[in-house]
Amino acid sequence: MKNQNFTTTISVDRSPEDVFAAINNVRGWWSGEIEGDTDKLGAEFTYRYKDVHRTRQKVTEFIS
Repeated sequence: MKNQNFTTTISVDRSPEDVFAAINNVRGWWSGEIEGDTDKLGAEFTYRYKDVHRTRQKVTEFIS
């Protein structure tokens, strides 16, 4: 895979503030276990779904 970037556009009937809050509510849209902070720049958290998936995430960009 040469190009590893992905861009898409989604239009919703909500204010920019509502959309930003919803996108950054990780616990609201992932159903597994989340350990750690998810809501600030530099935060690191672990996501686990049963015994099927486990990943460690770091917030590297936080643009409002």
